[in-house]
Amino acid sequence: PEEALHQKEFLLILEECLTALPQKIAAVFTLREMEGIESKNICKELNISASNLWVMLHRARQQLRKCLELNWFGSTEMEH
Repeated sequence: PEEALHQKEFLLILEECLTALPQKIAAVFTLREMEGIESKNICKELNISASNLWVMLHRARQQLRKCLELNWFGSTEMEH
């Protein structure tokens, strides 16, 4: 139960971090990493190049890492 609670809290923070991203970057990350859609289909759906897709994924990961470090890892370290 405690692990499920931590997972739920993490997902809420991840969702908050995603909403802080620019809309198109958040969409690319969600489609690729959370929904598992193939890159070529994302490029086609969003009308972007493959190189643009990878740049957007890189930026999303960087910004999410920073957000999670501040809002998840920092807060859980204090609790333990």
